[in-house]
Formats: sequence, C-alpha cells, structure tokens
Amino acid sequence: MTSLNSRRFLSLSGARWILVVGDANADLGAALTHFPREGHDHPLQALTWDSGGSGANVATALGLFGGGVRLLARVGSDPAAEVALRAARAARVDLSFVQRDEAVATGLCFAAVSPGGERTFFSHRGANACLALPEVDGLLDGVGWIHVAGHALLEGVQRETTLTLMAEAHRRGIPMSLDLCLPLLAAHPDTLTVDQGSGRLTVLFANEPELQAVTGEHHADLVEEGWLDRALAVTTAAGIPLVAAKLGARGSLIAGLEGDRQTIPPFPVDARDTTGSGDAYVAAFLFALLTGAPASTAGLLGNAAGAFVATRPGAASALPDRETLFAFADHTKPHDAPDAPDAPHRGSR
Repeated sequence: MTSLNSRRFLSLSGARWILVVGDANADLGAALTHFPREGHDHPLQALTWDSGGSGANVATALGLFGGGVRLLARVGSDPAAEVALRAARAARVDLSFVQRDEAVATGLCFAAVSPGGERTFFSHRGANACLALPEVDGLLDGVGWIHVAGHALLEGVQRETTLTLMAEAHRRGIPMSLDLCLPLLAAHPDTLTVDQGSGRLTVLFANEPELQAVTGEHHADLVEEGWLDRALAVTTAAGIPLVAAKLGARGSLIAGLEGDRQTIPPFPVDARDTTGSGDAYVAAFLFALLTGAPASTAGLLGNAAGAFVATRPGAASALPDRETLFAFADHTKPHDAPDAPDAPHRGSR
C-alpha cells in the first residue's frame, strides 16, 4: 500500500475552484452514556455547538487542505447561521454564493453520540431545502470540479436547483462527484439510474447502509447475501467510473467500471465521535485525486481523515488541516487490508 508522504501531493492553491453544493447546518452535539429508550428522561454528559451539514463540512475540509473552495448553500437570517458558517469562513471558503433566507430558519442537526462513537441524527433541514438557482455563469466561473452532497438532491427547490446545476456542469464538461445519503435513496430510489443523470458522475461516495439501500434489500447477514456485488452492479450500469465505498472501521473499497476492486486498509483508532468522518473521507479523497494521486492513495488519505475525525468530538471543528492530517497518518499507520465484504474480490485490480 502506498505511503502518505505529504511532499508527494501538489498544492490545490493553484488549481481551479472546487464547488461544493449541499447543506450548511448548526450542529448541536450531545454525548450520551447510553442510547435511551423512548419515553425515558436521560441526562447528557456534554452539549456543544458546531458548524455542520455535509456540504459545509466537505468545503471546510478542502479549505483546510489548501484548496480554492466555493460553497453553494442557504441559511437563515438568524444567529444559527453564523454557527453553521463559522468553520467554513475560518477555512477561507468562498461564501459569496451562500444565500440568506429571511423567512426560514437555518438548518439544525441534533447529533446524539453514543459511548462507542456512533452518532444518531435528528435533523431539521430549514433553509437548505429552499436553495434557489443563482446566476450560473458567475457560480461556475473558474470551477474545475463540482461535489454534490446527497441532501442537496432530496427535496423542493434545492433539488431542482441542484439537478439544473448538474446538467449545466455536464454540458460544460465539468467533472462531478456525489456523496449518497439514506434519505435521498428512500425518497428517490431511482437516483442511480442513467435517466436521472448518474451517468454524469465521475466519482460516487457511499457508506455501507447506503450501498445496501441501493440494492433495495435489507439483510442481517450482508456478506452472505452478496449485497456489495449487487450494489456495485447498479453503479456500473449507471456508468459511474469510480465508486468509493466507506466501510468505517474496516477502511474503504474502491471499485471501477471494469470490475476492479481495491480494499484500502483502515487507520486504527478508538472512536469517540464519528460525526463528520464520512465528510472528512470525501474531502481528503477529492484533495488527493485532484492533486494527481491514484484512487488507492486517495482512499488511504480518506481513511486517515475519517479516522482522525472519529477521535475528536464535533463535526467541522474536528476536521484537520493538511499538516495535521499527514502527521496523524504517519504516526498512526494503517492496518493491513482487512477482509472486506465479498472477500474473493479483495485485492483484485
């Protein structure tokens, strides 16, 4: 497996803009001693405010890595808006296309974090769902890559805006990536069909529950059911060249159109809070890919970023800058590649 030497990576500072389309939320994080049953009165160990939302998180991380990043999102005209955008602003993300809604509140996510680091979200999308179509020429001026966070395709005006932007980006030859989310697949199970525009994508990101949902099946024993084979068959049929499957503590798996698969080893950590880990993976993967690294190296850097964030509380505030991420990766070292689902494919190229 390729090592992560920061000197091998070019800076994104001279590259074209990366446009991130997605949600910006104020996150209210709560540390639990255990996950309560319905109807119980359960005290919290800690309560924190943080910037959040997949769009804002990915944009913030890319900004911390040194990229020229532009965020398209919508917040309210309330104090929560400043919380939602605080981390992105500190990371020097271009917020000139972030919209302010005078009538609808900023999106809010309550993240309940169990002792093992697993998070459960209770979300109000708020102004995110009202994202209007901006002046497209100005928005796409200098843009060399577009990343879409899955919630941007979920509903309402925001969905129509995002679909229009994706169609225009495809017309202009701008490559795109999409990070799936379970609500999107529940509301629009045809998301990964060519007629819905998935054939315009260059990279698809998804975690295990999302890939399982792609098959339309729900099984207790995922390995024996061969769910990953079926999920990747769907992405291949949709013409998506590269799929990055986020496998959590087992690392990730990179799959291509020709059936190539590479299992990428994880970085061992004691997870404290996995909120934002998937977004960190996406940002690090894109950073590596856009600086010319192969997909396997991008997956390894993504694994390192996701693992680092899992060791810290919060979402955007847990994201590392470039130097911190490479120092962590060098110090922690990845495990040897573990067995992934459908193990016969492990290590194939």
